[in-house]
Amino acid sequence: MKFLIVTPCRNAAALLRSTIESILQQTSVLRKEVELEYWIMDGASTDSTRSVVESFSDSRIHFHSEADGGMYEALAKGLSKGSGDVIAYLNAGDVYFPHAFEVAAEIFSHEAVDWVTGYTTLMNDAEQITAVWKPLRYRREFVLNGTYLSGHPIPGIQQESTFWSGKANATIDFKRLAKFRLAGDYFLWTEFARNFELHSVMTLLGAFRQHAGQLSEQAADYSREAWGTTRAPRSLEKLTAYWEFRCNSLWKKYLWNFILPPSPARLFECRSGQHKWEPR
Repeated sequence: MKFLIVTPCRNAAALLRSTIESILQQTSVLRKEVELEYWIMDGASTDSTRSVVESFSDSRIHFHSEADGGMYEALAKGLSKGSGDVIAYLNAGDVYFPHAFEVAAEIFSHEAVDWVTGYTTLMNDAEQITAVWKPLRYRREFVLNGTYLSGHPIPGIQQESTFWSGKANATIDFKRLAKFRLAGDYFLWTEFARNFELHSVMTLLGAFRQHAGQLSEQAADYSREAWGTTRAPRSLEKLTAYWEFRCNSLWKKYLWNFILPPSPARLFECRSGQHKWEPR
């Protein structure tokens, strides 16, 4: 199984090393159980980004540097240049946990799995874990109508813990992706949700590093751009979202027959004492 990972960056020398190391030191990469193709798409950095990359002297790393219109133009180029069975992107400073590829490879070996996410995990500049949330059984309808953009108590979809198949990658409109400034991740989720279920695996896959000056600080602008990728929720979807996230137990019993059927997305768990990930 081949993994394609893309890192879009610019002037990221201070953050990039830990990201590259987390990819090259994946257990399945070290044991040569999976193949790796890694593209670092640099926006003509003026710092020592190139030197950091060249210090690894690894033929699996492809460094491409040219001026671009932003991270999502760089990402679009990387995703279209490379190829893989399992695909994802990881921004400079963010990291994968050591067994991420090993777990993802097993999940993608199951039938009809084209899109997977894990726990939402945050860390600080010292790479200490500061927060963790379990994923849920996601609904394609809720991705398309923006329910997962609503905030607490409704969880979102963490990009750093999300992987997709080459088949899903082929559905991306790269020209549209390149035009995004902040919310290209949610555009990808809407692209995938038109054709694929988002399955969840109950483990840590990747972590988002919180640090000063990152694009994610522009939360209001991100939200406006992300909502622009969605459609209006339908009445039954609104009722189902209320039932799943806000309804008390008594009303849940009454409203059961008036909501959407259970999501066909699967939750993959590792049974105690075993090393095998199975859907529940």
